[in-house]
Amino acid sequence: MNPIPKRLNKEPLIEAIWQVQFEPASDQPVGDLLPGILYAALRNDHPNLLLHRLPTADIPSQVAQFDPSLRHMAKFRMEETGVPFLFQVGDRAVTLNCRKPYVGWIAFKQKILALIDTLETSRLMPVPQRHSLRYIDLLNLAPAPDLSALQLALQLGDFDVQARPLQMRLELEENECLHVIQFATPANVQLPEGLTEGSIVDLETVATTDPKDWQEARDQLEKLHDRSKHLFFEHILTKEAIEHMEPEY
Repeated sequence: MNPIPKRLNKEPLIEAIWQVQFEPASDQPVGDLLPGILYAALRNDHPNLLLHRLPTADIPSQVAQFDPSLRHMAKFRMEETGVPFLFQVGDRAVTLNCRKPYVGWIAFKQKILALIDTLETSRLMPVPQRHSLRYIDLLNLAPAPDLSALQLALQLGDFDVQARPLQMRLELEENECLHVIQFATPANVQLPEGLTEGSIVDLETVATTDPKDWQEARDQLEKLHDRSKHLFFEHILTKEAIEHMEPEY
């Protein structure tokens, strides 16, 4: 089993996301009220924050409510130039995204906790339903399509598919958590340094039991992070891939 490093000097992470889903406290669409509340609260730490209305905001709430593909879509986005944090708000979901460069778990968790405080005091949603941590990594240790950095062996009949284009989704349940893992190779990603090709590992971890209140959501954060980190280093990446990323223990 691979040891878990404290950090990687060659960090493959391109985005970390915390998402919470909920049901509104009233018939008034949360996506119309919450952006203003969050914008006012976030301006204390982000004085140059910009609020963008997304095309999905034009979809009637009554339509989105009954369409599974639209139900948790964001209607507004808030971001500040030069800052990795991005906030998105919909009628039934809020996300906090940390884009590259990743600020580290301690700083990211503090941002999540501050956001939870604002959501709780708004009283627009009584309790959270589902919340998750999601990490998206771009691996380019070898030219894509490539799965050699992963502890994943695939074969279709007599065909070895380790070096063929692939998209795959896998769900694993362990230790009161559900991991949803998606692999895609090759993948093109627009990064600050330009368009980059590689292989995507998209790992989302959610508690198998929804929190009963906002405090329990806070309490679950550390476990979600811990189980996600263990799965990524112990069961997804190979030892050789980790060493190539210059780990510090």
